[in-house]
Amino acid sequence: MAFTIRDLEDLIRLLDKHPAWMEALRQRMLTRDLLESPKTLRRLSTRVGKVEKALQALTESVAALAEAQRRHYEEFAAYRAETDRRFAELREEIAAVRTEADRRFAELAEAVRELAEAQRRTDARLEDLRGRLRGLTYENRYRTQLHRYLRLVSAPRALSPEEWVAFLEAARDAGRLSVEEVDDLGSADVIVRGRSLQGEGEVFLVVEVSATVHPEDIERAARRAALLRRALPDAEVLAVVAGPELHPRAGAVARERGVWWLKDGRPFAPHEIPVEPPPRSGGI
Repeated sequence: MAFTIRDLEDLIRLLDKHPAWMEALRQRMLTRDLLESPKTLRRLSTRVGKVEKALQALTESVAALAEAQRRHYEEFAAYRAETDRRFAELREEIAAVRTEADRRFAELAEAVRELAEAQRRTDARLEDLRGRLRGLTYENRYRTQLHRYLRLVSAPRALSPEEWVAFLEAARDAGRLSVEEVDDLGSADVIVRGRSLQGEGEVFLVVEVSATVHPEDIERAARRAALLRRALPDAEVLAVVAGPELHPRAGAVARERGVWWLKDGRPFAPHEIPVEPPPRSGGI
């Protein structure tokens, strides 16, 4: 006879009334592995719970780590921004300091240049003053120490300022010299009057004195001697430069212009003046 739905329903009611039968039927129908599955599932569930707890803890740790990393990035970004700001300020300060330093150095360089230029001008003025002082010293000695001229003339005598002014006025009034020529001749350093060493004639020396005789001194002596010859056509006039040193170009000019050189009382005729000057003398 076939097993029907009603038979199944009756079986279920009987099993509900007799749980022992249900257990016996289950043991008949299920394998041992299936019977033990609930225990396994409970163990697995327990392990899954532990895994879930571990995963939850890991998730929380990862979240905390991510939050810490986020805060770190935010702090680093703030630090970087602050550092960039400070570096920008520092660069501006350094640029300002450098600009100021460049300005100060430029001012200092200009001050040093001006000081060097002032020193150069001072040195030039001092050198000029020393040259003028030496020239005045030599001029005074050649005006007062007349023995220096004894190899050129006898009985040398320097014209006094009064005599010289009177002579120049007479030459101007006689029409022998113009006013400008009188001024030029009147600027001669020393005018010496004496007698010729070879005879009784009168000799005038137009003397330009310098510590170092330059070509310009020779030109002045020659020009002023020519003016004096015009004022005194009957007198012998010699153009003379006096000084212990001779500029390298002065010798050739003196030879050409016919000017004598008086060195420490020793006269050199124009043709005797060396083109290359002798060694410097220590005396004056």
